[in-house]
Formats: sequence, C-alpha cells, structure tokens
Amino acid sequence: MPKAEAPGPGVMLSGSLVTLRPLTVDDAAITLRWRLGGRAKYMQEGARTENDQRAWIAAHANEPGGYTFIQEYRGAPVGMVALQQIDSVNRSTVMGRLLIGEPELVGTAPVFFESEILLCDFVFDRLEMHKIYGEIMEDNIGMIRTRLYLGYRQDGLLRDHYFVRGAFRNAVAVSLLETEYRRVARPKLVQMISFLSRF
Repeated sequence: MPKAEAPGPGVMLSGSLVTLRPLTVDDAAITLRWRLGGRAKYMQEGARTENDQRAWIAAHANEPGGYTFIQEYRGAPVGMVALQQIDSVNRSTVMGRLLIGEPELVGTAPVFFESEILLCDFVFDRLEMHKIYGEIMEDNIGMIRTRLYLGYRQDGLLRDHYFVRGAFRNAVAVSLLETEYRRVARPKLVQMISFLSRF
C-alpha cells in the first residue's frame, strides 16, 4: 500500500490547551532566552546571540526531514519541541529540543502531556511512523523517569555522547513503538491530562 505524502513544513497541531505551530525567525529572541536559561541545562549548547539564533532558525528550523514547533498556551509561546531525522524507509523519527521555557505561565497545566499526544498522534497517524526515539542526558532523571513511566523503553547508554559546558556527558537512548504508544503511553497521557486539568 502506498504511503501518504508527508505534510508540508507549515503544519500546526491543536489540542484543547496547546497549539504547536512552526518555529519562525520571529521567535529568535524568546527561544534564545529559553536556551540561555537554567531550564535548558540538559540541552546541547547553541546560539549565544539573537542574530545567531535567527540565522540558525532560518537555516535549520523547518528543513526537510523535520519539524520544529513552538508550544503555545493561552495564546502565548511557552516552549518548543521538534521532530528530527524523519526516516520514511525505516519509519522512525527523533523527538528532541523539548523545553518548557515559561514554567510560570504554564503552572500545573498539562502542556507537556498534551504536546506529547499531539506529536505522537501526528507521528503515528499522519506520518505513519513505526518508532519515536531520542536521547536524554543521563543526569536528567526527571525526564528519564517520565519517559519510562509513559512506556518508552531504555535502549542503552551512550557514553561520552555530548560535550556540553566543557565536559563529556553520557546520554540514555529511549524509544517508543507505535503499539506501545497506543497500548500504554496514550492512555497514561490522557489520564494525566484529565487529572492535572482539575487544578
């Protein structure tokens, strides 16, 4: 059976709380502030000036084989997330660049969990992928525990995988198959959204 053609770069994904829209050069100032802030300590280092950030966005944000999204909550940008290395042959993609940059605006709202559903539904339903995978810095214990709780499998340890802030860092490789998403992760995500929406 032929695969559906992949959606173009202008994709927007909307839920009841969150909208994921394409990253643009107009987001350079806010995304640079996020990446230079303390919440980005588990991300690889990038641009240090707004001009460098604009140049990176113009060159890479929506290049073929990936999507970089801004997370909007109540009409305001609050974070970012990306799908990278979309491989239509092996039917896999990397989820990365996940960062909630405005925690005070998000509060207890389940922005992360709804964003995860929007992305995974897009990956498995529209892109027809078989697997999502990624790498998490070994000391990012909270994210590793969250991924494992949602049904991701730990595939291995990548030693000295990143050179960040003057030191090599290990990374934990994780992945989620389509069947695991539908059977385990999605029901748990729906449950978390329902629970957190009460507050």
